[in-house]
Amino acid sequence: MTTAPADTDWPPVVVPADRPRRAGARPRATDLVRAALPFSAPGGLTGDLFAACFAALLHRLTGQDRVAIAVPDGIRGYHVDPGTTLAALADGALALPADLGTPLVALAHNTAVPTAPHAELHLATTLESGTWYAELHYEPRLFTAETATRTLSRLCTLAADAAHDPAAPVSRLALLGPEETQRILVEWNDTSADLPHDTCLHRAFEARATVRPDAIAVVQGERTWTYARIDAAATGLAERLRASGAGPGARVGLCLERSAELLAAVLGILKAGAAYVPLDPDYPEQRLAAMLDGTSCTAVVTDTARAAVLPAPPHGRTRPTLLVDGLLHAPAPASGGVLAPTAGPDDLCYVIHTSGSTGAPKPIALRHRGVVNNLADLNSRFQVGPQDRVLALSSPSFDMSVYEFLGITAAGGTVIVPEPDHAKDIAHWAHLCARHGITVWNSAPALLELLVDHLERTGEDVLDTLRLVMLGGDWVPVSLPDRVRALAPGVRFIVMGGATEASIHSTLYEVTTTDPAWTSIPYGRPMANQRTYVLDDALNPVPPGVVGELHLAGTGLALGYLDRPDLTAERFLDWSHAGVHDRLYRTGDLARYRPDGVLELLGRKDFQIKVNGLRIEPGEIEAVLRAHPDVKEAVVLARSEAGGQRLIGHAVPHPGTAPEAAELRAHLARSLPAFMVPAAVLVLDALPLNANGKLDRKAIGALAAGTPAPPPPAAGDAPTGPWEKHIAAVWAEVLGVGPVGRDADFFALGGDSMSALRCLARIDGGLRWPELARHPTVRALANRLTAAGRTPPPAP
Repeated sequence: MTTAPADTDWPPVVVPADRPRRAGARPRATDLVRAALPFSAPGGLTGDLFAACFAALLHRLTGQDRVAIAVPDGIRGYHVDPGTTLAALADGALALPADLGTPLVALAHNTAVPTAPHAELHLATTLESGTWYAELHYEPRLFTAETATRTLSRLCTLAADAAHDPAAPVSRLALLGPEETQRILVEWNDTSADLPHDTCLHRAFEARATVRPDAIAVVQGERTWTYARIDAAATGLAERLRASGAGPGARVGLCLERSAELLAAVLGILKAGAAYVPLDPDYPEQRLAAMLDGTSCTAVVTDTARAAVLPAPPHGRTRPTLLVDGLLHAPAPASGGVLAPTAGPDDLCYVIHTSGSTGAPKPIALRHRGVVNNLADLNSRFQVGPQDRVLALSSPSFDMSVYEFLGITAAGGTVIVPEPDHAKDIAHWAHLCARHGITVWNSAPALLELLVDHLERTGEDVLDTLRLVMLGGDWVPVSLPDRVRALAPGVRFIVMGGATEASIHSTLYEVTTTDPAWTSIPYGRPMANQRTYVLDDALNPVPPGVVGELHLAGTGLALGYLDRPDLTAERFLDWSHAGVHDRLYRTGDLARYRPDGVLELLGRKDFQIKVNGLRIEPGEIEAVLRAHPDVKEAVVLARSEAGGQRLIGHAVPHPGTAPEAAELRAHLARSLPAFMVPAAVLVLDALPLNANGKLDRKAIGALAAGTPAPPPPAAGDAPTGPWEKHIAAVWAEVLGVGPVGRDADFFALGGDSMSALRCLARIDGGLRWPELARHPTVRALANRLTAAGRTPPPAP
């Protein structure tokens, strides 16, 4: 055994526990479980080989590649390379310095164990009548007896597998016995359900239009549209699209605001046999061009107002633009309302873009079958029907909008669409909930939280008809279910997880009660005809309680990334283990199973983040930031603050240049959607590196957190007059900033679209998003409100 260098980092081995660790508590392993060891080797079980078994187990349970174990004569260290064998691991053991401290795990081979050893886990062996026995002493404040028993059983399984195949690498040694493997891979994925997914996404709407043609499909303001009217308009558009060459496999860009026309356009593209590509009109021209060109759209469906913001096709290419102004008032289609089908359930239905780590958006190709399965599962599971009404708040570029328009209408329900000028007005949302008796809420958590904030503050009672809440796309605050139930008693509160690459949602958890010990709401179980696997880096299933990467499988899986075989091969794979074969999508999410098979999500394996429910690859923002002529290096991180996650950019300029932070932020805004523009950009002399010369993201995060926010540009004098004082006070509270001057700019203070929504109703019940966007300073907004004849609320 060699001695480890003094500067080697040997962190404590932190085995996943059933209960939280308490700061300063000294562990005492007072309880124990016992088992015979199925280990045979020449000369019997040696202490070195058994210690290596324990180190290999700890590595597999924790993912730590440096494992320090207390032994009777000191501390032993194992640097675990997944490719090494158990014998090589034993030979490479290191004697660690005594000043390392007492590790959390200990081992004694054929040696008396002290009473209540000071360790979380203490493994001991004894030889009795020719049989080796293992005793696992454990800290009962951290581990249950069941967990300790399973841990010891996994040690026995690993040791037996190593004895059977001594040349097997540590990463391949079995941890799970046949019964537990069957339970995790098969029983927990027994989700088969007879759902009508052998069809196309638009067929359910057509069926509803046939059975109840006069039922109301969409309401917006004072206008209503029936199923028959929208279906006829969709058929007419489909005829025009087919005439322009659209059909199965073709992609059609779709650039419209949420409206009845949007629903008709989506259905028309699908009826034509093509797939739609949502294009948010608020996106910068460069990003829209990348999305259109990257999906080779054969045509674009839009209206006159938005056609002006769409980029022209590249030189030498044509891309017809079909305007749908007046689509819902057009004459009856020439076909009489019936079109022969051209696409099938395994053809493309839509292509949604998510942020890409390479600097370009990733086009995800979804097929009809997977999306239909997801919508049918939700509607049948929660008895959604013609009596239900949903508020359409999600952007068409966010796949949760698919349920709001196609999911609710597949069940015969009604879509309530906010007026365009009030789409970001929380008070308007509350008004619509009351007026139309909203029964189903479907959105990212942040939007519902905004409404709850508003209702708690105003005391309005508008959710008495709400019976079902479905949230997805981001972490749900643990406190939110109880806050919603206080406003809507009896509501069913559903948290959904998954990825766009698996047709919107893959897992589901119904929150009936919340546990004060929860740090997050469980991720749940796989939905109908979908499967989940938690695997380690060697693609082995991990035991319950052990962290691995979440993989999704089943009917919902996408075809892949459109025309990106390299990226598809990286994220989608064919996999098999213990007789189970499946096609998987690697999510990059870290997760673990509870003993009962419920999934818990823990974070990201890579650096992908979510802000307000939208998935963001920092690499894409970094690529745009580096494209600025003055920027040499760039890093983008998320900072957790009271209001949620905020993006912070970090830029290192080229020598001899001195770009201003505001200039860099404006540069980003010209190429990226608003939700991807960092709230602040810090200009640094250099990026901190770790001892290995790699970028130290933790140090950057600490640097950003410790850097005082720069004073707002041109903040000006203190606010004067009731309106200015009121606006400044609201911004200071919502944005968490110091005194706000009368010329301070809302967005320069770090405001974004979500914090703007929080401010609107607090400033004035009639204030609308466009007014704040056009008048972003305290002085300008106060002048606007004064000119409109509005009166500020009395000072507190």
